[in-house]
Amino acid sequence: MSVTGWALAALAAVSLVLPMLEMYFTGQVEELGKWALAQNLLSIPPIFWWYHVDKAKRNYRAGPLMNAGVVALPLLALPIYFIRSRGWKRGALSIAKGIAVVAAITLLGEAGEWLGKALPLPA
Repeated sequence: MSVTGWALAALAAVSLVLPMLEMYFTGQVEELGKWALAQNLLSIPPIFWWYHVDKAKRNYRAGPLMNAGVVALPLLALPIYFIRSRGWKRGALSIAKGIAVVAAITLLGEAGEWLGKALPLPA
């Protein structure tokens, strides 16, 4: 499996499992709660890992601001990176793929919430 596949698998696992565990243990999913913070923090390493490998593959020299942006504000920094590293046409296609990934992990979060609700409560 490629780095992209591993990074997407890690994001998918975090997006499915954390809402499922939150629903199972607390009975509800808070949009901006402790579990959501944990989910966001656990999502940073696979995103940055993919970005680091991608920029090396493309011989893209990113500055410290771009690197920090990918960690702190990936929804803003990654589209900028896509355009700068690929050009307008391929960058726009990469942005569209990124939107599909965000939609998929959102749906996985909803599925995790549903699965957590369906599990029997702890004794």
